[in-house]
Amino acid sequence: MIYIADPNPWLALYAQPLHTRTAPPTADLQSFLSTYGRSQQQTCTLTRISPEIGSDLTEALATLPESLLNTLNKSVLGIFFADGLGASGLTDMVALGDGSNNIGFIIVLDTQAFAHASANAWASWKENSAFTADEEVQIQVCIANEDSDHRVQALRFLLLHEFGHVLATMTDICPKEWSFPLQKLAGHFSKHSWQTSGTKAIRPEQNFPHREKISFYRQPALQASQALDLYRDLARTAFPTLYASMDVQEDFAECFATYVHTQLLGQPYRVQVKVGDALVFTSDDFWASSRASEKRRYFHHLLQSLEHNNARHTFQGLAPFLRMNLNGADLRSHAQSLLVQANQDQENAILWMNLATVFLCLKMRDMGLAIQEQALALQRLYVRPANCRRPKFRLLMIMTAGDLSENTPIDCLLENSPVELLYYYATVAQPLPSPLPEHDAVMVGLSDSEANRALLLAVQASLSGHAKPVINPPHLLPNVNRDQLSALLQDIPGLEMPRTHKLSRSQVVTRLSLQNQGKQTAPEAMPGFPLIIRPVGSQAGNNLARITSANELADYLKEVTSPDFFVSRFVDYSSHDGQFRKYRIAMLRGEPFICHMAISSDWMVHYVNAGMYESAEKREEEGLFMQNFNRFATRHQAALEAIYARLQLDYLCIDCAETSDGKLLVFEIDHIMAVHAMDSASLFPFKAGQIAKLQHAFEQYLYTLQTQPLLESA
Repeated sequence: MIYIADPNPWLALYAQPLHTRTAPPTADLQSFLSTYGRSQQQTCTLTRISPEIGSDLTEALATLPESLLNTLNKSVLGIFFADGLGASGLTDMVALGDGSNNIGFIIVLDTQAFAHASANAWASWKENSAFTADEEVQIQVCIANEDSDHRVQALRFLLLHEFGHVLATMTDICPKEWSFPLQKLAGHFSKHSWQTSGTKAIRPEQNFPHREKISFYRQPALQASQALDLYRDLARTAFPTLYASMDVQEDFAECFATYVHTQLLGQPYRVQVKVGDALVFTSDDFWASSRASEKRRYFHHLLQSLEHNNARHTFQGLAPFLRMNLNGADLRSHAQSLLVQANQDQENAILWMNLATVFLCLKMRDMGLAIQEQALALQRLYVRPANCRRPKFRLLMIMTAGDLSENTPIDCLLENSPVELLYYYATVAQPLPSPLPEHDAVMVGLSDSEANRALLLAVQASLSGHAKPVINPPHLLPNVNRDQLSALLQDIPGLEMPRTHKLSRSQVVTRLSLQNQGKQTAPEAMPGFPLIIRPVGSQAGNNLARITSANELADYLKEVTSPDFFVSRFVDYSSHDGQFRKYRIAMLRGEPFICHMAISSDWMVHYVNAGMYESAEKREEEGLFMQNFNRFATRHQAALEAIYARLQLDYLCIDCAETSDGKLLVFEIDHIMAVHAMDSASLFPFKAGQIAKLQHAFEQYLYTLQTQPLLESA
């Protein structure tokens, strides 16, 4: 395992084509290889690939099945080269240093292995490394025909072996420490040659003399004179190569490599043994033999499943695109690639939906909504898979068509989770999917906007008497509307939320006219200056303003043409140092969890422009606050409990601050705010652990809703 502190430079590699992911973004890989080299009593150093090797890599990948490449594109962080590896290649997992998350695989290939003049020379060198040298015995391996016996063939065969290790994580032999959110594939590989429990020892009928002595690239324990007997014994087993017989992981990788190499790409794989000038052994065509029948069926079905589960058939949700966007990846190029695929497969709703999300992330709203409409015309139910073969929970999300701010982005919180999310985009005519998919609970994720009122009523009627638990039921969602929320939260000790008034444009103009005439207005009609004003329906601070005079209000109305506004009293919540501190808190069944704290010299605080990325001092303060959040939660326990008691929403988020007299100042409460752990771990090492607490609590809460908990497959 390669443990890293900051995942973002590595995750950014996913935005590049696979053949260009050849430069590790941090020193973590070299550190790992240095340690690995010392364990092998040699020096292992990363190298920059030559243009010739780069060209061969591009060619080797280009000939592989598209379904395989699509899987690799979202799981392999890069293909790197090193000197002194002591083997042709290795595959390992990159994970966060605290072990909380695996982010992808790396493959390292040995440059010295490709010093051989041809593919067959490399394959023969590798095979001979298992035996002590003997001038009388020659072992020759053919993996390329004479007219194509070039280095690119060796590179492709070796990559297929390493890719086999990646695909093994989608099967029953996935190592526990290599868990990764790839679609799990049905079937059991290990049973064909190995015990299916315990240490997965070899099945007795598959064993043969001296098998346990087989070791490649190291000091050989076998004499070349034993080769003939070994290959004859091997030919009676279900192993395609000697290398495959070492353990179940190498068996899978070698089976995958030789199957794709011979059956899909039409290339040879043949071993010959010569003693002196006499040819004494030639291997048979393993995949055409009866001993390969079970494994042949297995890999045929595996590749079929891979085709069905490739990227164009997997709904991504918001999380991966938001992560790419936050980490500076080239989303525009990604959108262009998806657009090409979608135009080639115009009935593929999942492709169009993924493309719509990318355009919305790029703030190309009109294009994104048009593409989303096209996707929803094809289908309205989309599945974000769990990170395991059998989900531990299936959550049906009731969504609405629209921009990213229209729905609860729960997939951002439940990244790499055993929870399967079923996104249904509801309509008034059909508020629930028909037929209902299998699910354990329903969560109403659509916002309580004016445009959604009729839809919420339709969803509410359809969920009446629903057999499964409903999280955030629709009749409670109007409680978070700004004016209704401010009314609900009045008269709570230790809590302040100025009354929010919903006023028409004419009412605001009347207030301005009276102010200009020096007349007072009723306090329930509109607060005095300074005040806060924003259009009804606006989000993320759009057209939000602090108004201190009638002239400023007049200028604001000239700029903003909305027919209706929310207006409230401005509260100066600056701290003793003049800075404004705003907190985002998630609440799950009334229990508070800190998401972030932003510090700004501006009263309108947004995390992305508050200088948190630029100021180490601010980040240090945020880290200390998050670490000691329990003090804040205890101080405001009564107010937080009152919020839950009055709103009764299972999951919500609060944007808030503290007033100078120690009250909890509530700006906004909603169920559609984004909560994630996508910020740079090197800049914000304290965040991932805090968000992980919320994710774990949310998953555990879901499991309590099950009448018959789902079990992970063995």
